[in-house]
Amino acid sequence: MPSRLGTELPRRSVAWFWFAAALASAWGALKGTNSWWLSASLGGIAFLIFAEPRLRKPQQETIEVDGVGVLRVEGPIREQIQWQDIVEIRIITTSEGPFGEDVFFALAGANGKGCLVPHGAAVRTKLLEELQSRFPNLRNETIIEAMGCTSDRNFLLWKRPDGDM
Repeated sequence: MPSRLGTELPRRSVAWFWFAAALASAWGALKGTNSWWLSASLGGIAFLIFAEPRLRKPQQETIEVDGVGVLRVEGPIREQIQWQDIVEIRIITTSEGPFGEDVFFALAGANGKGCLVPHGAAVRTKLLEELQSRFPNLRNETIIEAMGCTSDRNFLLWKRPDGDM
């Protein structure tokens, strides 16, 4: 099933942890070992963490992978490449991790255009599975090497043989 541009991204909430802490604190307050202020504070934190994602605009998917190719729309950036136009596939790694995006799939075309897909979006849209099915000579061992890299590097996964245009 192809991915869809603009679908809402799933959210993971940690509010359950703070609700549990508030309940444990309330139990302690009932027994007289904790202050009600601590329980109320933990409950307030839990409520804010629970409510915050519902109050702001939800994040939307910025990548679409379908039978035609790959499309990335992020703010003013619009990159698109069709499967038959791809001449080179690379993984680019940076030293930004673990708190920033540090792995990117670069799909390059002969016309100098292409599409850069962050790893998180590639996972959500199953880009790697699509690449493996469409490009049978994709270097899977190089993918494994790239995923373990923590420095600024560039890995060639596939290149169209000369004359196959």
